[in-house]
Formats: sequence, structure tokens, C-alpha cells
Amino acid sequence: MIETAVPRRSAEARLVRGAGLFVGSGGLFYAALTVPTALTQSTLAASWWTPFAIVVIYLPAVFIAVAALGWRFDLMRCAVLVFAFGYLFAAISWLVVRVDAVVPPEQSLWITWIPGLPAVALALFWRRIPFGYLVLAAAIDQIDAAYARGPDAHNPIVPDFLFAVAYSALPCAACVVLVQVGRILDQTSNMVRAKATASAAGEARRFERKRFDALAHDWVIATLLEASRAPNSAVLTHHADVTLRDLERLRAGQPAQDNLALDQVVASIRATAAEVDDSVELHTDQVAGVALTVPSDVATALAAAVGEALRNWQRHAGSPTREAACAVLVTADAESVQVDVVDDGVGFDPAAVPPDRIGLRASIIDRLAELPGGWSAIDAAPGRGCRISTGWVAS
Repeated sequence: MIETAVPRRSAEARLVRGAGLFVGSGGLFYAALTVPTALTQSTLAASWWTPFAIVVIYLPAVFIAVAALGWRFDLMRCAVLVFAFGYLFAAISWLVVRVDAVVPPEQSLWITWIPGLPAVALALFWRRIPFGYLVLAAAIDQIDAAYARGPDAHNPIVPDFLFAVAYSALPCAACVVLVQVGRILDQTSNMVRAKATASAAGEARRFERKRFDALAHDWVIATLLEASRAPNSAVLTHHADVTLRDLERLRAGQPAQDNLALDQVVASIRATAAEVDDSVELHTDQVAGVALTVPSDVATALAAAVGEALRNWQRHAGSPTREAACAVLVTADAESVQVDVVDDGVGFDPAAVPPDRIGLRASIIDRLAELPGGWSAIDAAPGRGCRISTGWVAS
């Protein structure tokens, strides 16, 4: 049984509403079809019964349609109950108030034409009750029909009863299935939305974790390393200021800063390189007159990637017999910027880097991949140095 407070735009609500309009219009159709016959057969019962039966049967069908139009499932359900019980009451009461007159052999009692319509109406809100109701209504109708034809007529009650049940059971079953399909669609839709929400929340948590991993590795760890090398130095002060500022911005959820001009991006990369090792050469290959602007988060990611690449160079590129040389190259055009950190050190196999090492992954690969237009590439092999390339393409 569906809840009468179904959300207005749910699939179940839309299907129940459409079926309610169908039942209501069906009642009006049967009224137009049977009322003329009902008036001609009014002499078969007490004079008050025919107008009473017409009102108690067909007026609730009108209320069903009106309630469906207004999405009032509570009123619609009440109208369905009145429709169903009103039809049964009219059919039973005819046996009490009938007279001895009979219908002509070629006719049948008008009220026996529609036992299936109240059953279909019940199928809007219940699954099993409509079929029991249909059996009961069809049985009463066949008794009415037998009395209306008289004892001298041939009354095939059982075949007519089975036909009436079989004829109306199919639309009842179709209505029950229709409502069930709407309910399943709503449940599936709710499950999909819940999974999407959970996935989005999980992705947001992963994104924030990666941001903090990158910040921790790029600045917190770098600050601690600088403190161990040169306490109270200017570089240490700068590292600490940047780290605290970025942590506060992340904690407060402040929006990203405005776009930066290409010269500012290059200056940020140069400052980052100098903080790690001021002997590293930086070369620029820039198209003259380029007016490229870069989002601040992209500029931060590119500078952080350079810092991480240079720290890796310091720690891993050299050998006991030779120090490795390193240089930074910034290339830009009107639509993109690329930064290469190249060294001639001992090299390494990128595939052999353990997954729990967050330096290359968090500070370079993942961080650039999360930015629209960002990319990174690592070209390295044992014995032939390393080239770490990062970049951004304007969309």
C-alpha cells in the first residue's frame, strides 16, 4: 500500500495520479453509457434507488479525478473507498428493494456492467484487496443479473461470473504492477542519489586529504628540513609564513586568489627554486607578447612541483663520485605553460617508487591531475637522469 504523502514529483506519485485520472474518466464514460439504460430500468426497483445508485457510484469517480488533478492522494484514497463501498452497497441494496419486474431477454441489469472499475480504483493503493473485491462484486452482480432476468430465463451464472472476473482482473493486475514499477523507480533513484552523495562526499574527503598531504609535504616538511639545516634563517621564516598562511586559508575555506600573470608565475617558480638551491639555473622560453594568465591554484601547484622535484634532485640524483647538475625550464605560449626540471643524475625507475611515498604522487602527479587543464609527466631511467615535466593548458 502506498503512502498518501508520496512526494509530489516521485515516479509513483505521477503514475498513481495518471491512473486516478484514468479511473475518474472511466467513471464518467460508464456514466454516459449506463445512465440512459439505468433510467429505463428504474421500474425494476424502488423509485428512489436508481438516482441514489447513480450518485453513490459515479460521483466518487468524479472526486477521484479532481483529487488526482490536485495531487491530493489523501482525498483520492477516500474517494476510492467511497466508490468501492458505494458500488457494493448499491448492488446489494438492489436485491432488497427490487420488484417482480424483469428485464427483456436481450438486456442485462445496468449495474452489472462495471464491477471491474471500483476494483481498478482500489489497485491504486492496495495490491491484494482489489482481487478479493472483484470476486465479491462479480458474484453479487451475477446474483443481481439472475434476479433481473427472472426464473424463466437461462442464467449461466458460473460462466458469466468467471468471465467477469477474468475480464477485469487483467486491468487490476496492470494497475498494481504500474504502481509497483513507480515505487521501484523511486527506490532505485533514491539509492542512486544516496550512492552519488556518498561518492561525492568520499571524493571531497580524498581531495581534501590530498590537498593537506601536498601542503604538508611541500611546506611543513620543507620548513622542518630548513629548520634543521639553518635555524632562524630568512628562508626558514619565509617557509613558515607561507605554511601558516596556506593552512589558515584551507581551514577557513577561503576562495582561491585571482589569476596571475605569466611573469608572476615565473617569479614564483624562481623563488621556489632559489629557496631549495639558489645555484639552480632557470631558463624561460616565452613567446613575445604572450598575455597568458594562470589561475593561482595552478601557479601554486607548478611552483610546489618544482620545489618537490628539486628536493628530490638534492636527495637522490647525486652519486658518491659526482654531483648532479640541474636546471629549470619554463616554456609558455598564448594557451599553455610548461615547466621542466631536468637533471643529469643517477636516475630512477618511476614504476619502482613505492605507493606510500607521497612526494611525487601528492605534490606533483595527483596535484596537477586534480586541476582542470593540469598535467604532469616523469621521464626517468637508471643511469640517464630525470626530467619531471608539469604544465597547464587553458580550456
